[in-house]
This record gives sequence, C-alpha cells and structure tokens, in this order.
Amino acid sequence: MLDTVKIDRRRKEKVEKFLAALILEEGLKINFQDALGLMIDYSLENRHEIIKRLKEIPPLELDPAWKMLKNPDDWKVEDASEKIDEHIYG
Repeated sequence: MLDTVKIDRRRKEKVEKFLAALILEEGLKINFQDALGLMIDYSLENRHEIIKRLKEIPPLELDPAWKMLKNPDDWKVEDASEKIDEHIYG
C-alpha cells in the first residue's frame, strides 16, 4: 500500500540534487520513492540522531498558526464550511 506524503519544495529539490549526484558520481540510479524509503529506514535505524534533531525543532505551541487556534475569530456563521466564501467575498 502506498501513501502520499507532502514535503516542502526546498527538501524535495535537495533530494533531487542528491539523486542527480548519485548518478554522476557513483553511477547509481534510484527513483525518488525508493530513495525516500531508504532515508526513512536509515533514520529509524539511527533513532538517537533523529531524536537529537527533533529536539532542535521549535515546539508546535510557538507556531503562529497553532497560537491562532487558541483564539479563533467568531465569524457569526453557523456552518462556515458551506458559507465561508459567501461570507468572505460577499
């Protein structure tokens, strides 16, 4: 079974450059999916290193979007999922 994972453009470009370098420098050709899978496996095998890096990431509570969820705006619309565009754009 396959799942879709979203990664930011900067990381995707880094992986693509890494894969291109593998072809040029090592003669190894591997697709993005297999490379990402191997990177995940490697990360799981080197748990202590990943944990160290994860601890360097700022906590979610400091994220501005997360802070906004604590004090949401009341738009006086009962079912915003259906009327949000109408309410915002008129």
